[in-house]
Amino acid sequence: MRLCGFILAAGLGTRIRPLFPDLPKPLVPVGGRPAIAWSIDLLVRAGVSRIVVNTHHKREMMRQVLPDLMPPGIELFLSEEESLLGTGGGIAHAQKYFDGFDWLLIANADILSPLSLRSFWKRAVREDSLAHLVLSPDGPESERGRIGRRRGGALWLPPAGGGEPPSGVSPGVFVGMHIVRPEVFRGVDSRTAPSVIEIYRRRLAEGGRLRASFTRSFWVDLGTEDGYRRAAQYLEGGGDRVRQEEG
Repeated sequence: MRLCGFILAAGLGTRIRPLFPDLPKPLVPVGGRPAIAWSIDLLVRAGVSRIVVNTHHKREMMRQVLPDLMPPGIELFLSEEESLLGTGGGIAHAQKYFDGFDWLLIANADILSPLSLRSFWKRAVREDSLAHLVLSPDGPESERGRIGRRRGGALWLPPAGGGEPPSGVSPGVFVGMHIVRPEVFRGVDSRTAPSVIEIYRRRLAEGGRLRASFTRSFWVDLGTEDGYRRAAQYLEGGGDRVRQEEG
């Protein structure tokens, strides 16, 4: 099976900008490397042969730096956005770069974690999922109740207007990593596309098989000042070994 990686890197990075006013968020230094390098590692460990990165803010700087971050044998394609499209639109806009691949492994550019996405991909294949999202029991309190896992493993999302998780749902926090069949984005107009979570909500309403798993691996959102400092402390302490089997 052909695996393509996708890194969402087009955001404005307003929350981390006070620390690094002259850098796009994916290029802020974390452990002596640009933040996006950790997401590249995550996807390469999972077995992708191509990585697509969407860019917008300071994209000329991204264009200069990213090629040197790619390991040998990994193709890089940049999907540049003149206007910021958001998560759903950004992925849909780049469909030509992952056409012909069997799976799309998506990660945010500002996530640091030692987990192995390959085990989650294997589970997605085994369960014949349209999409498989990685959740954590730990994370910002403000994010709780927005996503969860039903008994048996089905993804739960609240109605568009919001709502509390029903009985039988384990609420979690989305860690910004998902394994997706490319056809999920087929027919989506990038100019009017909602967030990727809203696209998943629509696929669920259509009867699509979307699943979720929990990880107990460390993870942190590098896009906030607090998250950035937590990541630095984690790396100074040596971090965890990569988790080989989860889900």
